[in-house]
Amino acid sequence: MNGRIVHEQTPEGRIAAVAKSIAVRMRADLRREPDYADYREALRPYIQRELLLARIAEARHSFGETLTVRMRELALQLEAINQELPPQDRL
Repeated sequence: MNGRIVHEQTPEGRIAAVAKSIAVRMRADLRREPDYADYREALRPYIQRELLLARIAEARHSFGETLTVRMRELALQLEAINQELPPQDRL
């Protein structure tokens, strides 16, 4: 996929890179124009990851850098989401 998926600094940039990469990959794999359902399924783990990253950042801001129980829960959820992604797209 695209290195910007992992290395881009903003959520918008990461999602844009994901969308472009998914469109290119699906056109090649499906040999047809992907529909909304194709995008929905392909984007789901990336969107969930961005939401979890935002929740982790919010927890850090609220509770400082101390690893709280909530942050550990979110980190476990993030790891589970990462397992759904291709290895090159994992954080």
